[in-house]
Amino acid sequence: MRARACIKCKEYVVIHPNNPLNQNKIDLFERKHHLHTLITVEINEIKDQYQVFKINGTANSSTMSA
Repeated sequence: MRARACIKCKEYVVIHPNNPLNQNKIDLFERKHHLHTLITVEINEIKDQYQVFKINGTANSSTMSA
């Protein structure tokens, strides 16, 4: 499984390519970190050092709060 990660903030969001809600979350993640260095990596490469990107206090990778 792959993820988008911010090297500066040590946060990541899991990529689910066929999920439109996840695409919205990725867009939000990229807007929040637009001046930072973003990478796409396998989740197992970063999961121990990085935190899950949270929207409104939740870390659910497949849904997005309104």
